[in-house]
Amino acid sequence: MKKLILIAIISSSFLTLSFSLYYMFTIYQSDLGIASRAEPMLSEHAERIVIISQEQGSFMMNEIQKGARTAADAHQIKIDFWGVYRSNLDELIKQIDIAIASKASGIIVEGVDHPEFDRMVKKATAKGIPVITINSDAPDSLRKSYVGSDHYQEGIIMGEYIATQLNGRGTVGVVKSMTSPGTDELRLKGLGEIFGKYPGIKLVFASADNETLQPKIQTNDILNHYPKVDAFISLPADSGESIVQAAKSRSRMKDYPIFIFDDSPQTVMLINNGLVQAGLSQHYEEMGEMSVNLMKRWLDAIQLPLDNSYFTPISIVTSTGEEETAFENHSK
Repeated sequence: MKKLILIAIISSSFLTLSFSLYYMFTIYQSDLGIASRAEPMLSEHAERIVIISQEQGSFMMNEIQKGARTAADAHQIKIDFWGVYRSNLDELIKQIDIAIASKASGIIVEGVDHPEFDRMVKKATAKGIPVITINSDAPDSLRKSYVGSDHYQEGIIMGEYIATQLNGRGTVGVVKSMTSPGTDELRLKGLGEIFGKYPGIKLVFASADNETLQPKIQTNDILNHYPKVDAFISLPADSGESIVQAAKSRSRMKDYPIFIFDDSPQTVMLINNGLVQAGLSQHYEEMGEMSVNLMKRWLDAIQLPLDNSYFTPISIVTSTGEEETAFENHSK
């Protein structure tokens, strides 16, 4: 009899301990945010896309990240954002190499038209990791596709707008980018095609010694060599304030129309204050969302191969606060 009572007590204690442990585990699981079977979470083997930027923390990259997160959430895939805070080819290459070593499922990166970048894309491809370029391209690499603005068309659209604003006449100073020569070349090609129709418009540049220096130095150099310049075009983003400061310091009697390939909050503020005449919107958020969607299509083998390029819309931004859509999204 005593033996049966002892067994009953032990069994009861065991059941109590089991329920207590289960209850404690449930609370612990909840505190850690571990999902139950009814709420599946991404496993450690889930697809992971790495987006790498040359300008981490910039308006452009922040907008790209917004769009990329939207697409990643919709597909329930993991996404990491890496990059450098100032354009640096060596650091960018290092980041791509780390992404390859970490066995990312796919890499989305701002392209650089450089042999080292091409070599790193080739390495990723050999490892079975697809690469998509975004915002700036590396067309000679093995990247699967490019997502972003057609920079040649940007030059066409901005050129037409400027020619209209200047009534087909004037000397226009061009401030070049220190870090994106490939993008500059395409924009200048588009500008040149349009201005070729207007013999009264002449493009001028800073001297060879200063053409790759800060925008403010380039602006001063242009004003030194072409004191009768009528307007300025800025190819790099976020340079409007530097051009405005340089122009104002040289001539308080003349306002120079300034046109910028950018629509960051700083540029929009300058436009609204009448210091910059127009900017250009490249719809970065759409770039981010589209690039992740396309990467997912590649990873799922839904679309092989991808189209060579997917161009996002381009819009002229003026002081009205409205965007005049100038170039609709299409693939090529």
